[in-house]
Amino acid sequence: MQTSFTKEFIQTEDGQRVDKILRKCVHCGFCNATCPTYQLTGDELDGPRGRIYLIKNFFESNSGDTGNTVGLKHLDRCLTCLSCETTCPSGVKYGELVDLGRKHINSSVTRPPLKKLKRKIILFAFSSPARVKLIMAVARIAKPFLPRKLARKIPAKTHYNKQTKQSYSHDSGQKTKLLTIKGCVQSTLAPQINQATESVLNQSNFQVEESNAGCCGAMAFHLTELKQAEKIIRANIDNWYEKLQDSYSNIIINSSGCSSFVKQYSTIMQADSAYAKKAKYVSDHCLDLSELSSSIKSTASKQKNISVAFHSPCTLQHGQKINGVIEQKLIEAGYSLTEVQDPHLCCGSAGTYSLLEKDMSSQLLTNKIHHLEKNQPDLIVTANIGCLLHLQSGTDIPVKHWIELLS
Repeated sequence: MQTSFTKEFIQTEDGQRVDKILRKCVHCGFCNATCPTYQLTGDELDGPRGRIYLIKNFFESNSGDTGNTVGLKHLDRCLTCLSCETTCPSGVKYGELVDLGRKHINSSVTRPPLKKLKRKIILFAFSSPARVKLIMAVARIAKPFLPRKLARKIPAKTHYNKQTKQSYSHDSGQKTKLLTIKGCVQSTLAPQINQATESVLNQSNFQVEESNAGCCGAMAFHLTELKQAEKIIRANIDNWYEKLQDSYSNIIINSSGCSSFVKQYSTIMQADSAYAKKAKYVSDHCLDLSELSSSIKSTASKQKNISVAFHSPCTLQHGQKINGVIEQKLIEAGYSLTEVQDPHLCCGSAGTYSLLEKDMSSQLLTNKIHHLEKNQPDLIVTANIGCLLHLQSGTDIPVKHWIELLS
């Protein structure tokens, strides 16, 4: 793809990165064939190729307030599921491109006050475990009085035995030491996932220490609150870098949305001379929990003939290109996996997308649930807290994190 950027952009590092990515695109349209939003609307601007042209036009001419507002609308409607990256024969880094496009187009547009306020409230509410806990406590009190569709989105309180939660900081012996994070939402709404992770890893000759970090910064970054995101990233790097160099082999993350984002630290911080090298080191030493699957000793299922429909999060299969390892581990543990149609398509969760683009998200959820339920599984299993909560709101079949089935 030929480009002709304005001097304002081509002389900047971001402009040069965008130019390099765009020049790899041959506008073949293969990406549209696997784009969830394009499949729903049939609108070229709701597909990767159309969004690429919107970004290209902005960097070449800055298409004015109206054009930029239209461009931002269609970039907002992108799930950033990266299914298009998996499909692209030319290796276009669409995820990096759309992040840069959002960054610059967002700064050129004034969002309506109510939409801007909504984004601020979402970020404030869901980027702190303490605030999530308070919000859920209030929401659960109000749940019986809410419309059924809204009430389904409020997860029931999880009951788990806190007494069984162990500390693994003593008698480590020859165990491999790993850092982990508790997460913003997961530690409050599904604490049994972190508990199961620590239990399984401890039995598999790993010693796990939970770092002070709660938020990985993904929410702020994807809401284009870049200063806040970078502040969180720097704090995390300061927290993790020396420990990783000292005695911890890796940082292990059991939510694919977070692990995928931490692996992007090196790209996000590449222009920061004080943090670029450290960010790359952290990214290089970040592992999704599934990457330890071959080293995990799992407890075989006590129940026989349990069928499982596995939903692979986009951040796992497209973002990190990890495929098949969780499914194999579940089979080894005695579970039977059902066939799922269109496993490459997003469930519609996509971080805050389900709160900001409700109609599109609901359609994607309906389609995904239909495919997951088709062969009547006993359980639906996934690897990301956002997908788990989103799927729970659309089905009566229990939805669990895969590590829970191995503990």
